[in-house]
Amino acid sequence: MAEHIRFVLTGAVLALGMAASANAQPGHARPMAAQPPALAVGVPAAQVQRYVLAALDGGPEYRVSVWAPPAGQPPAGGYPVVYMLDGNAVFESLTRTPPALPPGTSLQAVVVGIGYDDAERFNVTARSYDYTPPSPDANAPRGSPRDPDAQGWAKPGGGADRFLAILQQRIQPLVERRYRVDAGNRTLYGHSYGGLFALHVALSRPQAFRHYVAASPSIWWNGRFILQALAHPAPVPEPGVDVTVMAGDEAQGRDDLPDSPESVVRALGGVPGVQARLRVFPGLGHGEMLPASLAATLREFVR
Repeated sequence: MAEHIRFVLTGAVLALGMAASANAQPGHARPMAAQPPALAVGVPAAQVQRYVLAALDGGPEYRVSVWAPPAGQPPAGGYPVVYMLDGNAVFESLTRTPPALPPGTSLQAVVVGIGYDDAERFNVTARSYDYTPPSPDANAPRGSPRDPDAQGWAKPGGGADRFLAILQQRIQPLVERRYRVDAGNRTLYGHSYGGLFALHVALSRPQAFRHYVAASPSIWWNGRFILQALAHPAPVPEPGVDVTVMAGDEAQGRDDLPDSPESVVRALGGVPGVQARLRVFPGLGHGEMLPASLAATLREFVR
C-alpha cells in the first residue's frame, strides 16, 4: 500500500506560521528555554523540510521535520542520521537559535524531528501513549515524579512498540529514500517520556539504532517499570550499541537509589555489548534539559 504523505512548504512560509502559532497556542504559552551558549546549535528555518504522515487506525498524524547539510559532498556511506522525539519542540529550538558553531565547522548529520501535526509544542496525550512501554496497567499507569507509587497520575500509555513500528516502517523509509544517510549510523534521541522510549528501545530492540540518548528519562513511569526491562535486557548484537543518559538536577545526591541516573547507567554498563555513559548538566531543571541535551547530542556531529 502506498504511503500517504503530505509535503509541507518551508522557508519564509514555515517561519511565519511557526511565529503565529507561538503567539496563539497554549502549547507555546511559556517560552522555551534557550540552549546553553557553549553548546548552541541552530539551523535556518528556510532549510527545514516538513512532511505529514496520514493517521492510521485512528492514531495521530505525525509531522516529520528534516534538516540536511545544504552543501558539500556527503560521506561515501551517507550522513549520520539523528531521529529526535518531540520534534515540534526540537525544531522550535533549532530554528530560533542563532548558529554558534566554531569557525570552519558545520553540522554533518541529517536531523529528523518526529512530532505531531498540530500547533502544540508537546501533544501530551499522544506522546504519553507513544513513548511509554507496554506494561501491566499501562492504560492507568502508576507513578509521578514526586510519588512513584501514586495511582492515576499519568495519562494512558503503553504504545511504545506500536510507535517504534511506525518509526521503522513509515518514518525511516521516508527519510532514507530522500536523503543521503548511513542506515548503519542511526541515533535515537528523546527527553523525559522520550528518554524513557529511548531506554525501552535500547533494552528491547537494541539493533534498531546504533546510538541512544536518553535525556532526563522518566524512570518513575508506571511504578518504575523500565527497571524490570533493565534487569532482563534483550541480547545486543555485534558491534554493540552505546547509550548516553543525560541528567540535570535529578543526578545530584541520589546515586544510591535504583532509579537514579547514576544507577541506571551502572546497570546499562553491565549489559554485554552496551557502552553506557552519564553526562550531567549541573543546575538545569527538567524542562531546561531538553534544549541543553538536544544541543549536546548534535554537537557530537559537528566537524
